[in-house]
Amino acid sequence: MESLKSVQGPADLALTHRSPADGTDQPFRLFLPRAYDGQTPLPLLIVLHGTGGSQDTYFDHPSHGGGLYQRLADERGLMIVSPHGRGITEYRGIGEYDVLCVLEQVKSLVPVDEDRVVLSGLSMGGTGTSHLCCRYPHLFAGGAAIGSCFEDLALVPNLKNLPMYYIQGADDWPTYGKEGPIPISRRMQELGYDVTFWVVPDTPHNAVPQTAAQVLDWALERRRVRHPRSVVFHAHLPIHGRAYWTEIREIADPGPPAKLQADVLDNHTLRIQVENATRIALFPEPELFDLSAPIQVTVNGTLLPGVTCALGQEICLLLDSGVWRAKAGLRSLRPLTAYRTHRVGTVVSAPTQDGPAETTMGNWMADAMRDATGADIAIYNRRHYRGIPLRNGQELFMIDLFDWIRPYAWCLSTFQISGRDLLDILEDNIRDGEKEKEFLVQVSGFRYAFDRSRPQGNRIVETDIVPTRTYRVVCEKQTLSRENIHLAGRYEKIPHEDLEISIISAAWRSIHRHHGRIEARAEGRVRDLTR
Repeated sequence: MESLKSVQGPADLALTHRSPADGTDQPFRLFLPRAYDGQTPLPLLIVLHGTGGSQDTYFDHPSHGGGLYQRLADERGLMIVSPHGRGITEYRGIGEYDVLCVLEQVKSLVPVDEDRVVLSGLSMGGTGTSHLCCRYPHLFAGGAAIGSCFEDLALVPNLKNLPMYYIQGADDWPTYGKEGPIPISRRMQELGYDVTFWVVPDTPHNAVPQTAAQVLDWALERRRVRHPRSVVFHAHLPIHGRAYWTEIREIADPGPPAKLQADVLDNHTLRIQVENATRIALFPEPELFDLSAPIQVTVNGTLLPGVTCALGQEICLLLDSGVWRAKAGLRSLRPLTAYRTHRVGTVVSAPTQDGPAETTMGNWMADAMRDATGADIAIYNRRHYRGIPLRNGQELFMIDLFDWIRPYAWCLSTFQISGRDLLDILEDNIRDGEKEKEFLVQVSGFRYAFDRSRPQGNRIVETDIVPTRTYRVVCEKQTLSRENIHLAGRYEKIPHEDLEISIISAAWRSIHRHHGRIEARAEGRVRDLTR
């Protein structure tokens, strides 16, 4: 596509970019204000649509003000871009990739002030705002999430240098609030980070038109922290390991996040704290370091020999036989728009959500969750599953995990429960009706069989659950926060612990522990004996 430097603002453009992921042309909308002259870099607001929306929603739809964002942006000299997001992806997997590709494309077409790029969105787009800000904080000056949820507080420490603005309609309460802005704002406040939480009176889930002016004004005030002296970064996957001048390249134990804190003490001294990582890369910048002298690096309290690192080089920290070693070498940066870069395995027999009772994906996912946590039992279901099924023989890459398990990437939660109460929950999900089968609980660590011809609440006819025993159970957080599994009257009454392991990282851990083989089997764990 040719440069847009000759275009005169204001201009509302419907454009496409060729996706390297699959070679398709993907649409996006770009608004250039009257201040646009093709020469002066302008601030950019990226807006992410919600579920069922498109790249046009923020620009044209009456529910979003029917052109309100363009009018306000024109008054403020602000560019706006809206990617397509690839449908109901929560802006993860290929949806995440679409945003990164659109941002790269816009930078190639128009002069962008890269220190003033802000991300915002509604609902799914608000969730995507948190997801992308937590994984790529160095790209943005701020994030404004409207009516959002977010399921992975383990990554909130990554927002140390990135201000967030959470907006919630007061009439959209409490589901989205308790899954997004409330816990995130609380955690950011505990860490001393920059966060604003605004509950808008008399406003529904879609708070876009009511808050448009405030969001744009807030965006215009943000400036990216380009060279932070202190970086905190957690990553569940190495594809999400880079932030600012640091990168987590290898994770020791898949499942829990790798954790890195890097602090510049002076222009030749660096202190590093690392957990659950075996390889770290550092990219010393002349704005922070005197590159003419050796850099002294302390890792987990141990001072390493000084390393001389020239401009354009990197320092690689490698854990070898329990000892950290440092060496300088040619800088190697994977482009953020490189897609399938980390192969994780091969699909031998594809897990599926098919089946009237037991599903092989239910077995596989429940096993993965139980293995990652050491719980006695795992429970899982197929409610709202929108993933892209795997194929036998498929080569699976890390980014594919998000599209396979779509739309969720929740953290895992554990709780203690008696066998008797667990049986009540299983019974509550054996309901009549075609749509009710998505609630049917898939399990690991036990078996059960049921008969729908019996009275509801008395349908389990076989099980190895011991009613008097107490079990430690693992599930996706959404099971408890949204009751994606019926809880037999126990919704919001089950004390639980949210873990730093996500459903995605648990899946990767299982594949890793099985030497890259993805195999799913039906084992009769859930049987329908109805005649």
